[in-house]
Amino acid sequence: MSNRISGNDILPEDSDTHFRTVTYKTGNSTIKCDTLYCPNCSSNREKDTRQGGFREKWNAAKDDYKLTLVYKDDETGFYAACSKCNHDLRNHETKHDSYISVFIDDNKGGAPLPSKIINDVVYQQGFYIIPYKEYEKIREIGTASGGQILPTVEIDNNRYVVSWDDYLTKMRSFPNISVVGIPRTYWKSI
Repeated sequence: MSNRISGNDILPEDSDTHFRTVTYKTGNSTIKCDTLYCPNCSSNREKDTRQGGFREKWNAAKDDYKLTLVYKDDETGFYAACSKCNHDLRNHETKHDSYISVFIDDNKGGAPLPSKIINDVVYQQGFYIIPYKEYEKIREIGTASGGQILPTVEIDNNRYVVSWDDYLTKMRSFPNISVVGIPRTYWKSI
């Protein structure tokens, strides 16, 4: 373990530097991990009984995070993997994503729906304005997948999602300028 320097004093490094405590307005608190951990071995997610799916625990403990990662080497270079389950952190698994639980299919639980980024979107006068061709492209993708996507926009490095039903029903068409607008109230920040 290394030491920290504070002014002229050498202090022993705290063994809990990988964790921080987050306190909610209600006074309850939870532990958040500030370093990589194995998402397969960790138990920091729980069943969302109200909306379906899974979410981060409200009251996570340090023991819920498994810091069992090691570095390995292959033909592509160094990478992090779990020393217990051998999970490769380069492989993205949607079941470990953070998401808004209301966007889970039929309240059955499971992985979040995949995001589909909508290009060339602007925000004006309370609407996300989408070019008509882009709106139709996402509508075709969503229809082909049975509505199992999350239309997503990115404005000023912030992402917003809308449910598939709202994407189809809350849009307002502006045919004279060939764009579609969806009111901001239906979008959720992620």
